[in-house]
Amino acid sequence: MRRSLLVFLFWLPVAAWSGAAWSGEFESTLLVQTGKLRESDLIVRAIADLESNRVCLGFYIRTPGTSSSMACYDTDSGFRSRVDHVGYFQEGKLVIRKVRDHGNQITCLVAYASAPGTSPAIDCYKSSAKTNEPIRREDSLREGDLQVIRLGDPDSTRTCLVAFVKVGGAGPAMACYDSVPDGQGGIVQTSAMREGDLVVRKVVDQTNSKACLVSYVSTTGTTPTLQCSDQDAPVVMPVAKPRPPAMKRDWPQPPEPEPWPPAPPNMDPWPPVGEQ
Repeated sequence: MRRSLLVFLFWLPVAAWSGAAWSGEFESTLLVQTGKLRESDLIVRAIADLESNRVCLGFYIRTPGTSSSMACYDTDSGFRSRVDHVGYFQEGKLVIRKVRDHGNQITCLVAYASAPGTSPAIDCYKSSAKTNEPIRREDSLREGDLQVIRLGDPDSTRTCLVAFVKVGGAGPAMACYDSVPDGQGGIVQTSAMREGDLVVRKVVDQTNSKACLVSYVSTTGTTPTLQCSDQDAPVVMPVAKPRPPAMKRDWPQPPEPEPWPPAPPNMDPWPPVGEQ
């Protein structure tokens, strides 16, 4: 009996500590992965934020030294997402993929380079298109080691400029905007600047009236930045009107003098000098 009492007293603190460990606070998980898409070396994960009623798509590339990118948007049909790969374009190391969340009517263009250390550039926008028209390559520009490609998404009438440094570049930069119907022209470089290793180029999309500045460093592993804005209309200087010709005034002319009257007959008009 005494031995049993000693055993009971020995295990009492252990049982009390064990009960305290199991009676901790309840932890709720507010971030939940609702889906995953793998397309070649691109991984897309759909994440639901239950607290803010938003869905986020996380993009990353299965290469060493990569970085992720994320786009978030409000949900239209709950937290269920059905993400599919619906478009593809590749030129050299540059890869562009079109991903669509059918449940929330969101389309994302993802641009990356198939090289170590790349980071995807993404642009997501609302799109209710039911078709899957391919991405169109509309124009391109090569200036030095910089390549700029203009792509069109017919499903959503969007245009994207993708800038990529071909010599040792790690990742591209992308800027998207609404397309101008029946626009004309291409993409041209209008000016450039170089200070040390920094290079800045101004590229104009004449079709959509956009002016973009592209900056990058001429070193291995660089990723450019791309900023686009509406192109200002050219300033038209007013043309000076020519002065009207001087008016000619018709001043009255003096009357012509009357002729001298004729001399009388048989009369010398004036005697010669010295004969008076």
